[in-house]
Amino acid sequence: MDHGQTIVIDQRFNGPRLSGNGGYVAGVVAQHVDRDGAVEVTLRAPVPLDTAMTLRPDGDGRHALTHAGRLICEARAVALDLDPPGLQDWSTAEHLSATGGSGADSDFQWCLVCGRGRAVGDGLRVLGQRVGTTPVSLSIYRPHTAHAAADGRIDSAFLWGTLDCPGAWAVQEADDLRPAMTGRMTGRVMYRPEPGEDCMVVGWRLGAQGRKLFAGTALYTRTGILCAMAATTWIVIG
Repeated sequence: MDHGQTIVIDQRFNGPRLSGNGGYVAGVVAQHVDRDGAVEVTLRAPVPLDTAMTLRPDGDGRHALTHAGRLICEARAVALDLDPPGLQDWSTAEHLSATGGSGADSDFQWCLVCGRGRAVGDGLRVLGQRVGTTPVSLSIYRPHTAHAAADGRIDSAFLWGTLDCPGAWAVQEADDLRPAMTGRMTGRVMYRPEPGEDCMVVGWRLGAQGRKLFAGTALYTRTGILCAMAATTWIVIG
């Protein structure tokens, strides 16, 4: 009998204040499913923090993350067909990042990825925003040694995290103040940058269906290397 892998999401890695950041959690799960290929992770419930969960194969190539009999998320290896737009203007991304992200007036000011309340070396500080009225977002990401794996490069789960929030900024209209939560994320990491290897996250709109909004995100080094990319489904609440 397969007793599965125990996974615990540290309280530091929150999105909403009391649950795990969707992108980071998806990245942690993906490490157990397929480290080299694309993985689809569907979030079914808020991810508890500092709590032992169990990830085990669930048949037909699927894996299920559960806690106390409750399904938290499902994952499977898939193909990812995405056409990223390429590295964008660096100065524009710097300008948007100076005032972007989630500040003190937001429920997400402490989000691992986009919270301005998180210090350098604590949060990822992906603080971008939309480019005017266009359905595109730009963010600067500066990899920190605190998020490096044993080999010295940034742990892939944090790279999945960088691909999360920028998708919402691209796909949700600026005057739509309803919260949106990550419902599904299909991502792949191709290159893990080193600490200090500055990067840009580009988000763009893929479409919408009712309360479901579809976004693409891509992470590039300053020299244009495509590090990671994801297609994300956002669920608008309310």
